[in-house]
Amino acid sequence: MGQVHNGHRWRKLVTELCPPGSWCEIEECWAPSREIQYGLRPRHPLGPSLDHIVEVWQGGAEYDPRNLRPSHLRCNVIKSNQLRAAARADAVQPRRQGRARAAAMGTSGRRRRSSVALD
Repeated sequence: MGQVHNGHRWRKLVTELCPPGSWCEIEECWAPSREIQYGLRPRHPLGPSLDHIVEVWQGGAEYDPRNLRPSHLRCNVIKSNQLRAAARADAVQPRRQGRARAAAMGTSGRRRRSSVALD
């Protein structure tokens, strides 16, 4: 799960960068309307959030207003989860290619037990 921002500094940024009347700026907005809803319970999926344009784990600045844009909380979470899943898949990919190459060459790199019992 991603980092949860709930400190004073973060709430102040949300108030400044995502005022009432803001629209979700994530390209693939998942909400029925791009307009961000206010007056909802805290952490409501359609409520206000700030999306990091360049994710913090990818080297983006955490509190820099130039790296933040208004979004629905749900859209922000979905986008971040998809990016993390893609990064994990890319990290696993070289290992899978190595096994496929070894299998094609007839060596698996794994030790197999013989089914024949030794006397």
